[in-house]
Amino acid sequence: MTAGDDWAWIERRQRFGIHPGLTRIRALLAALGDPQDAYEVALVAGTNGKGSTAALLDAMLRADAGPRVDAGPRSPVARFISPHLTRFEERFTVDGRPLPEPLLVEVLAAVRPSAERLDATFFEVLTAVAVLAFARAGVGKAVLEVGMGGRLDATNATEPRISVITQIALDHEAVLGATIAAIAGEKAGVLRAGRQAITSADGEALAVVRRRATEIGAPLIAIDDAGAALRDRGWAGVEVAGLAPMPIRTPLLGRHQARNLAAAALAARAWGVGWNAVADGAGSVRWPGRLERIDTHGCRWLLDGAHNPAGARALAAALQALDARATVALLGVTEERLAGDLPAELGRLAPVVVATRASSSPRSAAAARLGERLRASASPGEDVLEADDVATAIELAVVVATANQLAAGAPATADASAVADVAAGPPTIVVAGSLFLVGEVRAHLLGEPLEGFERWQ
Repeated sequence: MTAGDDWAWIERRQRFGIHPGLTRIRALLAALGDPQDAYEVALVAGTNGKGSTAALLDAMLRADAGPRVDAGPRSPVARFISPHLTRFEERFTVDGRPLPEPLLVEVLAAVRPSAERLDATFFEVLTAVAVLAFARAGVGKAVLEVGMGGRLDATNATEPRISVITQIALDHEAVLGATIAAIAGEKAGVLRAGRQAITSADGEALAVVRRRATEIGAPLIAIDDAGAALRDRGWAGVEVAGLAPMPIRTPLLGRHQARNLAAAALAARAWGVGWNAVADGAGSVRWPGRLERIDTHGCRWLLDGAHNPAGARALAAALQALDARATVALLGVTEERLAGDLPAELGRLAPVVVATRASSSPRSAAAARLGERLRASASPGEDVLEADDVATAIELAVVVATANQLAAGAPATADASAVADVAAGPPTIVVAGSLFLVGEVRAHLLGEPLEGFERWQ
């Protein structure tokens, strides 16, 4: 981006933290003319899976080219996500493409005066930028990924036509509460009376969401009650049967993605999308950094933004189901995650782990501190190595992975695409712990330039 001082200003806003509440964002949107009223909105809340569900729903909406009442073309479809993986512009897309830079710069300049007057937070500014930019782009529908929680999240200042709540786990306890029930109550704040709601939550979290939906009169569909058969198709992705006349398939990897797929499909149908478009959109979706496979450096890399214990366990289960036993895990976490269970869960992903940090984020824990936590929970025979930067960590992981494969008597190959049997192919290196780290590793592996944006949020 080339927004000059406006760009530097929004980057600095990250450092002032998160202050939940709707007063500032409502005042900011009002000052901008309430642009969120110009189109229909779906809110996607949850602990894990909300980004994937938003990506799936966006793809399904974009695939919908069915007849219109006015016989005109389909209006553009927008998506707002947080955080971004490698480029800031990823947060705002219209019809699958990042907002044109001139429009983004123009909207940022329009939002800034009122945002400064109201002392809006970084995420409130981003929400306002998204809402206003989408209105100026003439979108008909927008999928907004909720940031933290739901009830007091800036995105909840909109009035959703559809609310989606994905799986719920312990995360951000200091803000959202220390129990699943408390966190589910915050997520359920995105429900609206008389408006369709979809959830892939289960157990205690589902009970809380159900209760809230009943209290306010929001019709709720839980995927476990909808007759959905969830199937893991290994390296081909996942499938949902029993909802549509045909199986709905997506290339996203990991059985946990089947729940996200079912939730997105039900939300799309509730929004009037035909089953053919649902299936077409699901089949076309791409969601980088979520069990994404990249073959390079003679290794098979699996990049996943697992950043809490539940996400790490889902990643471990997916690796086992794929028969992709990791030789090395390249890990990095934010400072606030060191004290919890995340390091121990991540350390179980491979017999050798390389602790490192994302240089783009001041929140990233130092490699030595993460290494110390990993050693404290390591099992006998597990090895913990450290690298102070991503480039060095990648080199170290490749050396260890290929050396271990050769020691085991399996020939290393630099051409992973030529390996017919995936399980017998090149060594697997898994990257996880922080989306900041995943984005940085991905850029290195693909030879893409790193953005200059400092990553706090």
